[in-house]
Amino acid sequence: MWRLVGAGVATVLAALPTALSGQAPVAPAANEGALREYAGVYQWAQDHFVYLQLWSEFAGTNHLVAFDESGEVRTLYRTHDDRFYAGPGAAAQDAIESRITFRRDSTGAITSLTWVRDGAAPSTAQRVEIEQREDVRFAHDGIQLAGTLISPRTQRKHPAIILVHASGAEDREYVLPFARFLIRCGIAVLGYDKRGVGGSTGDWRTASYDDLAADVVAAFAYLKTRNDIDSAQIGLLGWSQAGWIMPLAAVRAKKIAFLISVSGAGVSPSETTIDEAQNEMAARGMRTETVQRIVDLMKLQYQYARTGQGWDEYAAARERLVARLGRAPETFPATPDDPYWGMVRRLYIYDPALTMRRLELPVLAIFGELDDNIVAEKNRAAWDSGLRAGDNRDYTLRILSHANHMQLEAKVGSNAEMASLQRFVPAYFTTVRDWLALRVHPFGPCR
Repeated sequence: MWRLVGAGVATVLAALPTALSGQAPVAPAANEGALREYAGVYQWAQDHFVYLQLWSEFAGTNHLVAFDESGEVRTLYRTHDDRFYAGPGAAAQDAIESRITFRRDSTGAITSLTWVRDGAAPSTAQRVEIEQREDVRFAHDGIQLAGTLISPRTQRKHPAIILVHASGAEDREYVLPFARFLIRCGIAVLGYDKRGVGGSTGDWRTASYDDLAADVVAAFAYLKTRNDIDSAQIGLLGWSQAGWIMPLAAVRAKKIAFLISVSGAGVSPSETTIDEAQNEMAARGMRTETVQRIVDLMKLQYQYARTGQGWDEYAAARERLVARLGRAPETFPATPDDPYWGMVRRLYIYDPALTMRRLELPVLAIFGELDDNIVAEKNRAAWDSGLRAGDNRDYTLRILSHANHMQLEAKVGSNAEMASLQRFVPAYFTTVRDWLALRVHPFGPCR
């Protein structure tokens, strides 16, 4: 799934000849109500847990996914009753690596799961209640936002992290896999449904980055009212598009304690979209000449959106692409008055450097070496330049080896290999834990 500024690049690629497609099989729609019963925390050993939750990143619809604290990620496919199987990759459905059976007590409540992998000895994890969950609501400017606050089961004030979405229709648990391991470290985590998703009102499709940043600030204001949250230690953690949104929120709300960007861009959305389109088209085996034609058209499109100049040049390049492909993707409007231009100007023509220079809080930005959406060294340099220009005294920028856009351990970093990948890079968890341990107090024994 494209997780940056919406469906623009995905639509470009969808318009290409089908022989170029390398997408993994799409999983069938799941019965969310039936699957939700299995979600929760399961304990293998004293300090080893696995988290099951509904997640739609791999298939576009919610499936039950297991996130092990070792970093292993597997989608669970139900066969019948309380029996599931998992493939050899995160979303590999066409082969069986493991069989998973859930057990119940005399009341019908799920008590454990047993995982058998490749004929090895079974491993059993007990279902445990180490988290406290509370559904919450907060509002601003007529927008009602619904979410869930997940806290450690300890009787004290907790530091807290607000989860900030990537692009698309993301719910309150979409970014949770990037932060859930921190709850055992004593940190509460707040996720909320994006505008127009789940229990939240409004419409994310018409929202600007400023609008989405205002939602983050509203979440921050809400947490500050709670007696169980340490208001001096509320930070942000977000993925992908959140790299543009979180700095806007942090500039508005000066008391936000820290910011953790995971695979977030430091360059403009227009430049980012060109990078990801170019890399993904090349990964699909497109001819270099065709890739260059599309990239050149994208540059002309963004130039026109930004300046209002160059329509004739853009229109001529668009016609050449139509002649080559047979049609033009909807992301390349045919007329200057097409409503799509409003979305381009709202989301793609934005310079994050100006906001980065105003960041005064501690910043951790993590990039994947093999991320073909966010080019690691280019974006690391952009964050560095912006933060240095603003004289920020506490920032850390890390490029993690073998990591893709989702911080999964990859081979090439393309979308086509996503289903076959097996785990998060271990350095992701240690990097976030070690950085927070020096800045959040108390930081529990979560290793």
